[in-house]
Amino acid sequence: MEHISYKKETETVSLQGKKIMLENRTPILTPKQEAAKRRELEQQLYEVFRKYADHRQRSENGK
Repeated sequence: MEHISYKKETETVSLQGKKIMLENRTPILTPKQEAAKRRELEQQLYEVFRKYADHRQRSENGK
């Protein structure tokens, strides 16, 4: 398993009179890793939209 570095961003916000520190960590990826993650996300989104479109088409044809 390879080591992943993260970019850390912190911000202090006020919520109901209390100070809360928010911390956001974003992985630092190589361009090749970013491209692979993007392809994976695009494929997952495609599957969701395809299922929605198939369901919608069946509903319209069944009317």
